[in-house]
This record gives sequence, structure tokens and C-alpha cells, in this order.
Amino acid sequence: MSSNKKIFRNIIATLLGEGVGALLNIYVIVLIARTLGPESFGDFAFILAFVGLLQLVTDMGVTNLLVREIAQKREQYKYFFGNVRLLAWTVTLVATAPTAIVCLLILEDRDFGLSLFIMTVAALIVFHSVIYGALFRAFERMEFNAAIFVIHKVILLALTLYWREHDPSILALCGYYLLANICQFLLFYACSLTVFKRIPWRFDPGLWKYVLFESAPIGLSMMCRRATLHVDTLILKAMAAPLALGLFNAAYRVIQIIEMLPFTLSIPIYPKLARLALGDKADFSRFLNQVLKFYAILSLPIVAYVFVFAEDIIGLMYTPEFASSANILQALAVAIFFIFPSSIMIYVYSAMGRQRLFTLISVATLATNAILDILLIPHLHAFGAAVGTVTAEALFIAGSLWFLYRQSVPVQWVRMSYKPLLASLLAGYAVNAVFASPGLLQFILASLLFAVAYLALILVSKTLNQRELAFLTALIKRRPAGKGAQ
Repeated sequence: MSSNKKIFRNIIATLLGEGVGALLNIYVIVLIARTLGPESFGDFAFILAFVGLLQLVTDMGVTNLLVREIAQKREQYKYFFGNVRLLAWTVTLVATAPTAIVCLLILEDRDFGLSLFIMTVAALIVFHSVIYGALFRAFERMEFNAAIFVIHKVILLALTLYWREHDPSILALCGYYLLANICQFLLFYACSLTVFKRIPWRFDPGLWKYVLFESAPIGLSMMCRRATLHVDTLILKAMAAPLALGLFNAAYRVIQIIEMLPFTLSIPIYPKLARLALGDKADFSRFLNQVLKFYAILSLPIVAYVFVFAEDIIGLMYTPEFASSANILQALAVAIFFIFPSSIMIYVYSAMGRQRLFTLISVATLATNAILDILLIPHLHAFGAAVGTVTAEALFIAGSLWFLYRQSVPVQWVRMSYKPLLASLLAGYAVNAVFASPGLLQFILASLLFAVAYLALILVSKTLNQRELAFLTALIKRRPAGKGAQ
């Protein structure tokens, strides 16, 4: 099977897995929010944000480095994987001890502390699952990752339904998350035994040093980018009422679901970026501009759709208590336009050998978001957090485009965006005029009308030329033998 065909197969498997898993996760979050209410849901969202950051700290880019090393030296996969497995368990023990002290002995709210500790353990188990997932990624067997991801969400949904009927408390919910994550780990372990047989632990201090040193810049930048996504929740927890925290996270969950799409699409594009970065910068710039134009065509209608249907989305997902989240979702919708191109920037910087600069820009983005939150939340509450998020994401893209321009890789961002923007605005205006206050059936019809109107406007305006259509075809077309596709 050719390299491009494998990439296409993995894209389809990942999109299907992430798509079905995302839908199941949406339902899980909706059930939790409806059961807990805005204030308690805000507390649970804080726990998720905290353990999400902790998981990044323990990972620190190790899994991404593992993929690279195994992909380049497959014959040594047992050596690399055995060492990283033992390293992961060492990191887990180191992270668990101080967390247990803080959660179980220092925090005054015992139930909250125990809930936080249980979710910490659940997140660390996910770290081990991701390591096994990296092994399958390195061997381009993404169908295993996709299938296990969906099964995990099915198990979580079943446990959530049981939780609602028997003990709808945050503490019990965290216990069920832990149980679902244990099942996910056991599935990865069983599949690895089937495909790769048993891989024993190994201990090579030199390799451990190499792994930690090489993965640190990537891990730090990923941690900063993820922290930027969660910093609003953490600051709202400290500075605002629980209601504001719950309302913000109800809206932000919608954005987090959408952002999975560009991150999934960006993964298979990296190899070609890396190859082009070694050659003519004009070819690198041309390819990057084509990718970013397609991202603009995808992201702008999503922005318009979420903005127009914000009240309906919130109304369908949550109880009437969350109605105020609609305005927050409208503000956050603008961030989608910047999230799409930002998803590929870590690969752009890596291809150009400038990972450390990417880390610096990520740190600056995080600091900007945090400062704006501190300044705006006391006055605008949850809406202030939304403004901080959008502004920080916009500055991240502005800084990245300025860097590319200085590296003789100009990006025609305005030129590539104005036609999709006009098409999105016209489609959104038309749907809003026809369906002023839709119910469920009208909402579905309005969504279909919006999609048809946008596609028609894209075709009429000739947003995509023949060369770009050929480029889309080339992304999934099998190369002739002898091209040496990576």
C-alpha cells in the first residue's frame, strides 16, 4: 500500500472515530450538564481542566517523540517502547504522590478533593493509553485508535446513564470516568498483545535522557497551547461566581468539539510539509497557502453557523438555566476562524526547525489570554473570558504569519478569506431571515439550507480554481511507483 493511500485510510479512520466519539461525548456532556446544573457543572468543568493540564505535564511531548522514533527505526520499536513504558510509570508515580497530598490532606472540601484526585488518576491512566496509541500511530494502524476511542465513549455513556439514575454526584461521576479510562487502557493493552506481542520494560538511562531532552520543547509548546484552552476556566474558578464558570464551559464545550476537526486534518499533512521545507521555499509557501485556504473555506461557515444558531444549539444541548451561554457561544465562535490555522502551526514550525520559537509564541499567547481574563472577568464575567480567548487566538495567528513573512513564506490570509467570509455572511443572513425562530424540525431544515446556500455561493464566486481542485484530488490520489512518497 502506498504512503499516500495509508495517509488517506488513516484520515478516514480518524475522522470516523473522532466524529462518532465526539457525538457520544457531546451527549455525555449534555447529560452531565443537565443533571448537575450550571453551578455544579462549573465545578466539574474545573476538575476536567485541571487534570487535562496535568496530563500534558506528565506527557511533555513524549508520545509524539515516540511516534517519530519508531516510525524512523521500526526494527527497534521494542527497545523504544519498552523504555518509554517504564518511564511513563515512573512519571505516574512521581505525579501521583504530591497530587494525593494536596487533594486528600490540604483541600478543605473533602468531597471535592477526593473527586479531583480520582480524576487525576483517571487522567494518568489516559497517559498510558496514549502511549499505546502512539505505537499504533507509528505503524500507521489508526483503525485501532479510532475503534478504541469510540468504545471508550460508549462505555462512558453507559456509565453516565447509570450514574444519573443511582448517584448523580460529582464524586460518583469521577469514579465512573476512572472506570471508563481503565477499560480503555485494557483495550489498548489487549490489542497490543495481539498485534505486537508482549513488549517487556527496558531501562536505558541514556535513552531516557534523550527522550526527555528532545520532547521538552514540543511538550512545553503543547502544554501552553492546551493551557490557553483551559486558562479561562481556571481564572473564572478563582475570580467569578460558579454560575459564570458553568455558563462559559457550556458554550466552550461546543468549541472544543469543533476544534477536533482541524487538529485531525493537520496530522497527515505534516510529512509533506517536512519534505517541502528542505527544498524551495516557494513550493513550501504554495502548499501552505493552499492548505490554509481550505481551512478558511471550512472554518468561516462554521463561524457563521454557530453565531446564527447559538441559541438553538444551547437550547438543544442544555436546560433553560444555560440560556445565557448563547451570547458567550456567539463570541467564542469567532475563535474558530483562528483555531483552524493554529492547528497546523506546530507542524509548520517543526518542519522549518523552529520548534523553540513556536514554544515562545505559545507562552506569549497563554500570558495574553491570562492577562486579558484577569482584566475583563471582574467586569464582564464569562463574556470577558470569551473575549480573552478570541483575542489571544487572533494574536497567535498574527504572530505566526509575521514570522512566516520574515522567513520568506508569505501567507495571503486576507485574500484567501474574503470570498468564504462573504459567502458565509450571505448564507447566514438568508437562513436567519427565513427561519426566525426554528424548532427542532425547522432547525434541521435551516441547517441544510445554510449548507446548500454556502456551497452554491462558493461555486458561483469561483472560490476554488481548477489548480486547487486538482490539489485536493492529489491529497488522496495514489502516487505512481518510484516517487518515494513519505
